[in-house]
Amino acid sequence: MDLRPISAPSAAEGLRGYAAQVTILLDRTGAETLTVQIVAQIRTGIQDGRIAVGSRLPSSRRLADQLQVARNTVVRAYEQLHDEGLVSIRPAAGIFVLAPQARPALSPALPAMRIETPMTGRARPRVPPRVQRLNDAQSSRLSFDFYPGRPAEALFPVKTWRRLMQSAVSGGLRRGMTHYGDPAGLSALRAAIANHLGAWRGIATDPGLVVIVSGAQEGLSIAARLFIEPGTPVVVENPCYQGATFAFEAAGAAVHRVPVDEDGLITARLPEVGATLAYVTPGHQFPTGATLSMARREGLIAWARRQGTYIVEDDYDSDFQYDGSPLPPIAAMAPDCTIHVGTFSKSLGPGLRLGYLVVPPALADAAVAVKALLDNGNGWLDQHVLAELVRSGSFVSHLLRARGHYREARDTAITALRRHFGDVDLAGTGAGLHMCWQLPPGVPPAATLEAMARKARLGVYSLASAGAYDGLDTALARRGIVFGYAAMAPRQIEQGIARLSDLVDDKLDGSPGFLSELLVSEPLSQVPRSEPAPRNRYKPALRAAPPARAVSAPNALSEDPMQIVRGIYRYPIKGMSAQPVNGITLEAGKPFPFDRIFALARPNVPIDRYDPKWAKKGLFVMLMIDEALAEVRTELDPDSLVFRASSEREEVFRADLRIDEGRRALERFVQDLVPTLGNAPHLVQSRQGHFMDKPDSVISLINLATLRALEELWGRPLDPLRFRANFYVDGLRPWQEFDLVGSDIRLGDAVFRVDRRNGRCGATNVNPRTGKRDMDIPGALRARFGHKDLGVYLVTQKSGKVVVGDPLAVPGLGGSAAPAEAAAVLPPTPSPGGRFICRGCYYIYDEIAGAGVPFAELDASWLCPDCGSEKSAFRPYVPAGFEPSRTGSSRRRD
Repeated sequence: MDLRPISAPSAAEGLRGYAAQVTILLDRTGAETLTVQIVAQIRTGIQDGRIAVGSRLPSSRRLADQLQVARNTVVRAYEQLHDEGLVSIRPAAGIFVLAPQARPALSPALPAMRIETPMTGRARPRVPPRVQRLNDAQSSRLSFDFYPGRPAEALFPVKTWRRLMQSAVSGGLRRGMTHYGDPAGLSALRAAIANHLGAWRGIATDPGLVVIVSGAQEGLSIAARLFIEPGTPVVVENPCYQGATFAFEAAGAAVHRVPVDEDGLITARLPEVGATLAYVTPGHQFPTGATLSMARREGLIAWARRQGTYIVEDDYDSDFQYDGSPLPPIAAMAPDCTIHVGTFSKSLGPGLRLGYLVVPPALADAAVAVKALLDNGNGWLDQHVLAELVRSGSFVSHLLRARGHYREARDTAITALRRHFGDVDLAGTGAGLHMCWQLPPGVPPAATLEAMARKARLGVYSLASAGAYDGLDTALARRGIVFGYAAMAPRQIEQGIARLSDLVDDKLDGSPGFLSELLVSEPLSQVPRSEPAPRNRYKPALRAAPPARAVSAPNALSEDPMQIVRGIYRYPIKGMSAQPVNGITLEAGKPFPFDRIFALARPNVPIDRYDPKWAKKGLFVMLMIDEALAEVRTELDPDSLVFRASSEREEVFRADLRIDEGRRALERFVQDLVPTLGNAPHLVQSRQGHFMDKPDSVISLINLATLRALEELWGRPLDPLRFRANFYVDGLRPWQEFDLVGSDIRLGDAVFRVDRRNGRCGATNVNPRTGKRDMDIPGALRARFGHKDLGVYLVTQKSGKVVVGDPLAVPGLGGSAAPAEAAAVLPPTPSPGGRFICRGCYYIYDEIAGAGVPFAELDASWLCPDCGSEKSAFRPYVPAGFEPSRTGSSRRRD
């Protein structure tokens, strides 16, 4: 027997035309001919997938030479494979593997191996108990991905990198690529990094103390190999970076976790255990974003020197400081006891896989020795290019350009989060590429929100998914989101956060039982919020409103006598009936007076009765869920705060809401009215704002012409109060309100900026007269128009009074695009035409005009192609003019 592998390049699956590596074992003493053996073994290799479809087999001459057989033997073998349909013989090109056909093998592929003594004590690999997974194969499916710490692709200096690489290739490429380099790294790169750290971070070091590594993770592994044996005490922050704690655990360390707060690691809690290493991220703590205060830096250094501990300083994203001056790194304050870990993964990109260690002189030789054992140094080409990038000053120019971009992205993210989630609790906004968001009441736990968002093609990440580890199981682990923003454009950030907000609202609309997941009963604040700059508090939804459409005088507007204000309404208590008013005086930048100034918080929700904050609607009593509210009509006297409720024109309740007795009486009244609440709700009053569904000071406007157009298309009346707007105007063209976004309009004496369109949720499906869900407005809008917007939000620009009948003045605009034909708005019923609607995103699956596959025949694992919702989230969708029959099919109405 002789084993003769073919010396040919390896063929990876999918690489067409590459020569396949074939291992053939010939038994020259057996009964089978050599041709049969060659055929059988190549056939088995193709059928097993070891020889990829499309790969090129060795030529007959070459295979014969390697196997030391006659060429005709190989020729006959190839002809047999060709007859079986396994290979294609192309003259002057070669022999190529075709897709194998299912057929029994003519002979065994390999002779049976005789094992005289079975193996009984096979060694097992030593696998680390936990390994961090940073690559997400499904992330490419996400429409908006807020993964933390990922730099923007568009900012990578491609042209400069290409130029420097071409220069390297034409220069010392041959020697650099054919010789082993110094395990510590290219000397030019070490010198460039040492100079950069001195000028940029204030760390005075010698190039001989710099060790080039494959990213921060390898640097942490080197530190672990230097000092950790089984049982060695190591101190880490809590929560902290997974890669650090997992590397220390894999080396056998006894990990001691020290909590962090708004000033970083709590040094008063450092243990006196003789730890060899203490891992910290002082510049921008991961994941909380806290900055270690100067006093605590000094305390940490004193503790380390007293304990004989080396501080491992992970300086992963401190290149990006947005507010104020950065504090000095610990390596600059105590170079004798600090192992400084740096990386280019955040500044350039993790695909580069280059970082560095700056070690004390006593550790330099040992660190290089460990690096040599790991991989004997990094590749020459990337090191050479990076050295030139840093040395030439191009790297600093890139950092300054990226800092401006990331600051704008951060500001956009803060503004959008506040617009859609209220007074959000954010930490770590002053630096880095992420911030820590503690989810407010009314939003589900982090893991639930992450799973919901992923189905809707949104990437938001809990601590564990973001690469953080909380060994103390704090509330932050359950309610914290590590929110990255650097990799996305500002408009993408705005759209993604708006979709996330709608996702929470839509989930509640479609699944009232989801309410239980919103009732948070644990304290939320582990890391107090660091307040961003005041300029981030309020911004218009449009990033660039057209200046030519703003107005400063009446003659800048097109005023039509028929364009008038038909109705003005406020809703003094959120969730209860509308109260018409004849006129209202508005202040610039302020909300509609006495609109949603009160709200009824559900029993046991975490809302302070005496100092309530804005929260998502799920925490409050509302008509969409508590339909009994429709049984009464309510009004509030804004001067006396006397509240009245009536039923069938007869007053059934009255209370003075200025006093506790009146408030408690209203709570008991609502408890009796809505017995499903169980206990009495809590009446809360906004001190400065309101409890509208959107936290910013916006006013809702509905164009009655649009409603009439929808009534005509849908063939049924629409109660305008279904949309719970403040202003109802007439005289515009249908849908013209969308053309006004970004413009200034005048109602009466007041001037308003049309800020954005109003995306409708399931609350509009509820009949305000009965409390019943009798329409599907968001689904109908989305089915035909591709959106679910109806009406617009206004922001008061100039104070003034608006009275019913006042004229409406708008800029002179061109014709409004006619909307597509509207879909039917009917209660959910069986579908007559094979159409099914997704409750997650209102995608319509059409059996007839679309895929041609009956919905019932789709596999149970089928997902919505738009948002990723499961098949069970779909329900039948009924077009206009049909109603269900008793048999479950549908018939035409007479």
